[in-house]
Amino acid sequence: LGQGSRSGTSVAWVSRPPPVLGSSRVPRPNLSATMSGGYLHLTGEESMLRTQRQQAVHSARWALGCFAAVVVAFTVGRQTVPSVNIGAPVQMAGDAPWSPWVPGLFQPVLQPAFLNEPLAKSAVRRFDMYLMTKAAFATPSVKTLNVEQWLAPDFLYETVGFATSRTPRGWCESGEEDEFRRTFNESVFSQMLFLGNDDMASTTSYGNVFWASDLLGVPAPNNWVYFRVADFYAARKISPGAAQLYYNFMIIDFADLFRRVGRPVLPPAALPEGLVLTAAANDGVPAPLSVVAKLQDAATAQKVAKAALHDDWIGSGAGAGTKQWRSHWHSNLTFYGPGGIGRAHGVEQYRQHVLEPFRAAFDDRSLDTNIFGCEGNYCGAFGELSGRHVGPWLGLEASGKILSIRFAIQWRVVDGLVQEGWALFDIPAVFKQLDLDFFAVAAAARPQIHS
Repeated sequence: LGQGSRSGTSVAWVSRPPPVLGSSRVPRPNLSATMSGGYLHLTGEESMLRTQRQQAVHSARWALGCFAAVVVAFTVGRQTVPSVNIGAPVQMAGDAPWSPWVPGLFQPVLQPAFLNEPLAKSAVRRFDMYLMTKAAFATPSVKTLNVEQWLAPDFLYETVGFATSRTPRGWCESGEEDEFRRTFNESVFSQMLFLGNDDMASTTSYGNVFWASDLLGVPAPNNWVYFRVADFYAARKISPGAAQLYYNFMIIDFADLFRRVGRPVLPPAALPEGLVLTAAANDGVPAPLSVVAKLQDAATAQKVAKAALHDDWIGSGAGAGTKQWRSHWHSNLTFYGPGGIGRAHGVEQYRQHVLEPFRAAFDDRSLDTNIFGCEGNYCGAFGELSGRHVGPWLGLEASGKILSIRFAIQWRVVDGLVQEGWALFDIPAVFKQLDLDFFAVAAAARPQIHS
């Protein structure tokens, strides 16, 4: 097709078919060579072309070898990997030294210290690992298949503000999970407390989230915000080494969240608001690590926490005050209350600004505990407080009605007394019982700037 001159050698290029892998049919020029002493002497150009031809042959053979190896591996793999029933129970890491790979389902890789955790806590840990690392990228159907490993078929999810969900599929496809991820399209959660036994588990966390769309009618600030959240779980054993969650209550500190974005619903608290910390102890973060908790006196902690729950919020004597109150707390206690109540340091602040206002506002108080449990010296309780509304509380004037208040409380017990406590209350539900809309008040509030 053309002629050229390079290094004094005349080369005539001719048209040839394309190369065939594994054959010697590589297009090459019509070369001129000379014979000397019975040997063929090639010019520099000719030597280069011969080298290229050899490299092409070797490359083709290498590619065919790799292809054959892949075919063999694929064939062997199809014959040796067992078929999997997606709906069947999945073997947990703690059931045996080795846990099989299940195609299509997320299998958490746990640190050795987590392998022998109590069953309910172990189920929550695996469930949370999936939510934190994979769920945001999964379709609802794929998410459902994965969470069914840890959520029971009759799973019931209750929360504050969002819709109640029944069944794992309902939670994945139309419940709070779907709405939450639309509202907060970027989020990072940090657990502060994580306790549990074989029947229950509880966490307290805080989230740093980007609030991108309206939340329950409250306009989005289109900015990063912080809020605190607590969860309580109930579980049932499904095998010697595994449990499934059949109930979850989740509560967000909406009062503090709306205060932070300049839409306060409650009057300012007498105590500092906002800051909530993990346990002031080297028990791990989140606290407690199960391997550490096993060394603590769980029986004493359970007795103290139950007494504190009853005597603090119900009391055994008549009257609304705390004159007959028996403290189950250390004198230098720390109590982390929700927005509107705040953080108490010391038994006097706790008595004056947390307990006294509640007791003065509600008479004929009663308690219904739905979930209670301890791990080591950490305990948690979820349930309802009820009483006749006879005085102001959180800016709400006395109504005379019998009101119910869902609560989520956790305690750390040291030397037979409570050292730290964390509590959230379902304040939006109190508003609803008084024919008020907590979220509508927040939406209508004129945005303010808070430091």
